[in-house]
Amino acid sequence: MGFDGETAQKMYLAGALHDIGKVAIGNEILEKPGRLTEDEFAVMKHHAAYTYYILNEIDDFDEMRDWAAFYHERLDGTGYPFGKKAEKLNTQERIMACVDIYQALTESRSYKKGMSHKKACEILEDMAGKGWLDTEITAQVDACFGSMENGNSEEEEN
Repeated sequence: MGFDGETAQKMYLAGALHDIGKVAIGNEILEKPGRLTEDEFAVMKHHAAYTYYILNEIDDFDEMRDWAAFYHERLDGTGYPFGKKAEKLNTQERIMACVDIYQALTESRSYKKGMSHKKACEILEDMAGKGWLDTEITAQVDACFGSMENGNSEEEEN
C-alpha cells in the first residue's frame, strides 16, 4: 500500500497488540464456545478501550496505540470504543478495521468454520456500503488476499 518500512513495521506491531485489552476480559466470555449474550458482548466491547489505555502507558506509542485500539470504529461513528467518525480515522486505522474483520471471517474458530475469501469480501463490501468501512481499502483487501488465494480453486464458497 506504499508505506515505508518503518510504518509497515509499526502497523505489524499494532496488529500484534490490537487485542491486548482482552487480558481485562474474563475467560468465561473469551472462551465461551457459543454466541455471546447482549450483556457479555457489552463487556467484550470494552477490550478495545482497554487496549487504548494499556498502550497509552508506553512513551512515544501514540500512533501505534491508536492503530491498535480504533479497529472497531466505523466511519459513520457507530463503532467503539470512542464512536469516532471518518474524519477522525486515518488510513492505518481504517486498514486495521478491514483486516481484522477479514481475518475474523476467514479463520476457523472453535465455534465456527472460516468462510471463503469471496464470501468474506462480500460481507466487507456490504459493510462499506453501509458506511462502516473504507470502500477503497476494502477493495485493496480483496485484491491483496484474493491474489494470494488464486491457487486454491477447490475452496468451498460458504
